Amino acid sequence: MLRAAEGVGVLLLLSVFFAYVLAPVGAAVQRRVRFGPRRRPIPLEAALLLVYVLLFAAGAIVWRFERARVAEWVHVTAPATVEHLFRGSADPWAPLAARLPLPPATRSWIVARGGQAIRYIERETRATLADLIAASSYAKWLAVAPLLAFVLLTAAPGFQRSALRALPHGHLQWRGEEYFRDVNSALAGYVRAQTAAAVIVGTISVAAFLLIGLPSAIAIGVMAGVLELVPAIGPLTTFLVASAQAGDRLLAVVLFLLVLRIAQDYLIYPRLIRKGMHLSTPAVILTIWAGAVLADAAGVILAIPVAGFLSVSLRHWREFRDIERLVRSAGAG
Repeated sequence: MLRAAEGVGVLLLLSVFFAYVLAPVGAAVQRRVRFGPRRRPIPLEAALLLVYVLLFAAGAIVWRFERARVAEWVHVTAPATVEHLFRGSADPWAPLAARLPLPPATRSWIVARGGQAIRYIERETRATLADLIAASSYAKWLAVAPLLAFVLLTAAPGFQRSALRALPHGHLQWRGEEYFRDVNSALAGYVRAQTAAAVIVGTISVAAFLLIGLPSAIAIGVMAGVLELVPAIGPLTTFLVASAQAGDRLLAVVLFLLVLRIAQDYLIYPRLIRKGMHLSTPAVILTIWAGAVLADAAGVILAIPVAGFLSVSLRHWREFRDIERLVRSAGAG
């Protein structure tokens, strides 16, 4: 039951994300495609359908030629890469520590801690890979996200107007309008932050992979940027693909991706979210940790937008409570 709820939550989030990305595209199509003697813009529904026809046609062509390769990568190449990466992975710490001018006890401690760190990374990688393989059987449900996005873009304005009309005139109606506006602003900030993170990671990855000399450096770097939109599973997929292509440059690729992950997760991304959703850096980090503990990869994906929604809701509830208290005090006086 919990797994189903997580899947529905992720699907709804993807739909919202797709809707925010699609909204300016639909508006641009409306401005450029006109009909009739007066050159009126086409309706939003028609503009979105035109965009969808182009997207689905391109997606169908890509899927037709890449389906077998993707399935082989998920079920064969990725597990084999993980086995290759972590086979005897704790051994390199021992010769490295042996060359350090340290007491034997300290060297033993370094070897032990290094082995523990690698085993932890191995467990997390294998667990996330298992989630990726399990989720691959539900990939067909991703087609629902564009349909839900279409409904959101076309029906949300009418729903908002109906909800506001149902509220009493005056303060409550004004408060409801402000609440909808702030929720929309928070979700739009989340989408902007995710998009900016994808662009930053993609640009850095392309440059670094070219410097390292990785085969297909540009393609893998662009893929890293696109997959940054999918927390946890996306970076792991990039790690596995880049590692499988690295050859004798494996150490350089692993070190780069490790440094990039630390910088992205603890420096770049929290700043982007703080600017877009007005959440502090510690709050962002703790929220992502809490999501990972509660619901693994799905929790990481849902953590930030849920936190933004709850933050907006709590702030409006407090403001409403304070205003109601002032009104009651004034009436009593």
